[in-house]
Amino acid sequence: MAYAASSTRPRSVTFRKPTRWICTSEPVQCHRCGMEWEHGDPALTLPCAGCGADAGEPCQRRSGGNETVCIKRDRAAEAAGLLRPCERLTWDGRHTKPLRLSGVPLPHMLPVLTGAPVSRVL
Repeated sequence: MAYAASSTRPRSVTFRKPTRWICTSEPVQCHRCGMEWEHGDPALTLPCAGCGADAGEPCQRRSGGNETVCIKRDRAAEAAGLLRPCERLTWDGRHTKPLRLSGVPLPHMLPVLTGAPVSRVL
């Protein structure tokens, strides 16, 4: 089957990077074991050796998914005694502790690149 030249031309598409906003000092909880951290993810108190994010800043992976920290940051927090391995069954012993995502910016929040939906508050 032959196609007309006009039907095979690539269309110009502009992709918008999905951005949400987070507060790194809000309480977080592991979705697996239920452990809570009242002042935010302890791993965020350290700089990230994985993506280069500064202490107190969310991870900055270009691929997104930055509502969670890089594995190197979690491992550094464990080595510093800030985190213990998750007691639930995980292949890597890491806690599942995503930060709450907001769809609108507030003065104390930082932008983060992620494709995850806005967090629901129950």
